[in-house]
Amino acid sequence: MKRSSSDIIALLVYVDDVVLTGNSIVEMNAIKAHLHSRFHIKDPGPIKYFLGLEVSRSLDGLVLNQRKYCLDLISETRMLGFKPAPTPSDPSIKLHADEGALLPDHSSFRCLIGQLIYLANIKPDISFVVQQLSQFVSSPREPYMQQALWIIRYLKNALVWHFV
Repeated sequence: MKRSSSDIIALLVYVDDVVLTGNSIVEMNAIKAHLHSRFHIKDPGPIKYFLGLEVSRSLDGLVLNQRKYCLDLISETRMLGFKPAPTPSDPSIKLHADEGALLPDHSSFRCLIGQLIYLANIKPDISFVVQQLSQFVSSPREPYMQQALWIIRYLKNALVWHFV
């Protein structure tokens, strides 16, 4: 952050991604020139996508969504051909610590839950069930994965109704 009496500049860095924003074009250009002299950066122009968030401008300001992140998640889980679900959780699945077969690959469940936790920041309708599933990452079982995949099917439904 850089502040003066009239200007505010913010520089956000995550690994090799950088976002520079502020209310002074002159100051932002000076910072970009300084960074370029040290690191040979590229300026791709106005922000469009950053850390799974799509950024678009409207007359009212910036609009953030995770439509592409959702589509990528649906594709990664190979759920494109599955029927969308009407609710964030399957009411027929009860989550208990010792019911169902243990998953042979714990890492895939943990990764999926991490992705859903990140998505829950913008989609609060999935927050409760994702929080419930996150309690079981140390010993994931088949019903937990079924519930997680149900959420993916729900996201397909949410994409149709909320992002189009």
